[in-house]
Amino acid sequence: MSIKLHGTRQTQDLVWRTPDEEFHKDCIDHRKRQSNGVLFWGAIRWGKIGPRHFFVLGSDECVNSIVYRDQILLGPLKDFWEESFSEVDPIVMEDNAPVHKKVCIPVHDNLGMECWEHPPNSPDLNPIENVWHHIKHICATEYENIMSQSQLQDIVNNIWDSFDDNQFNQFIESMPERLEAIIAADGGSTKW
Repeated sequence: MSIKLHGTRQTQDLVWRTPDEEFHKDCIDHRKRQSNGVLFWGAIRWGKIGPRHFFVLGSDECVNSIVYRDQILLGPLKDFWEESFSEVDPIVMEDNAPVHKKVCIPVHDNLGMECWEHPPNSPDLNPIENVWHHIKHICATEYENIMSQSQLQDIVNNIWDSFDDNQFNQFIESMPERLEAIIAADGGSTKW
């Protein structure tokens, strides 16, 4: 998740449309927006809020597959994956971002991680997107004057740590309904 510093926005874009055009492709803005904030990673599973991590990057460094492998895949994700086996058969859901490919694919295979692939830019199919929305909403509505990246990190860590282990189960439980909606929309936008 990318979250902006000094980038709070408490408005929504409004679109004039007819009721039957709610998820029509012409009424949806698919553009990605750049961020000047911090990059945060976290994991959830049914019944458990997992680890969290802010990427540690040099001034000219960006998150690539090596950074992701070293800071996430071989660290908190591996630990959470192994811990989860005592209670569930975990599945790793990552989007098709390039950072999840290249050097990460052999690591997934070596660790025996079952990974679900899905189309890029498809938050409809990943329950963690609801968690990101929740965090961003709290930051925008309850913390209007965040002045530094360290303050932003403290706030996001506190929000994450305040989550109840079962707080987001409904998003995971809704996966069959999400899949049906995506299929019915022929891969287009849905209410999720």
